[in-house]
Amino acid sequence: MGGWECHWDHEREMTTPLRLDAHFRGPVLVVRPAGTLICETYERLRDGLLKFAAEEPRAIVVDLAGMRVTSASLLTVFATVCDRISAWPGVPIVLAAAGHSLRTLLGFSGVSRFVPTYHSVSEALEGLEAAPRRRRQVELPCDPASARLARQVVDQTCHEWGIPGMVPDAAVVASELTDNMVCHARSDGWLRLDLRSNMLTIAVADADSRLPQLRVPGIRGVGGRGLLLVDRLSRMWGTASQLPVGKVVWAVLTIPARRSARKHPGQ
Repeated sequence: MGGWECHWDHEREMTTPLRLDAHFRGPVLVVRPAGTLICETYERLRDGLLKFAAEEPRAIVVDLAGMRVTSASLLTVFATVCDRISAWPGVPIVLAAAGHSLRTLLGFSGVSRFVPTYHSVSEALEGLEAAPRRRRQVELPCDPASARLARQVVDQTCHEWGIPGMVPDAAVVASELTDNMVCHARSDGWLRLDLRSNMLTIAVADADSRLPQLRVPGIRGVGGRGLLLVDRLSRMWGTASQLPVGKVVWAVLTIPARRSARKHPGQ
């Protein structure tokens, strides 16, 4: 992973190009925009960062040392990306190495209130290392027993993470998403649990690209009730394509303050 590199070059059709150079520092992707952020490059920077996030690195550090900007309002691109990926894939994004003038604009635009900003890439990496985040992923076979396995994983994990009060709702969501994987996608997959701040994300992946349908079943309706439960129990839910094939169905549950995991030294 450490040797992967990508160059996102937008020189065509633009008088002021913006290039995104990216490389891994361990599991963290460092993206360095080179050029000027103007109206014509705003969407390209936004879409480039979203594309990198879809590859699910542990986190993204945007190294701003080589980027210029013509207007403070354009810097909202970073808040927009942060908001778009906060639920899924849930990849943290931070800014680093901005010069004095750019840091001033970040403060003026309000972006620094929503996206953590550091003086250097090294400082950003240290900050991400210290940030509390937990993840567990298990493989699920295409078998009716997988729903029970999903509930067991949720129960064990929530107790280990100090949020046992989340078990009832989280177990239902994980079980329903797994049933969809088995009964509709008819494929193997995986279950992932993510704990970040006051959010617990539950995601199930399968090999079927067809998106699930939320239906309100009638008296004779068959199926569709599982997603109704997911919709009622979660703060938000959605789907995302998975490379090279398939999809991920995810749901975010809010952890009330009284249920939050206790913080211990080193966590």
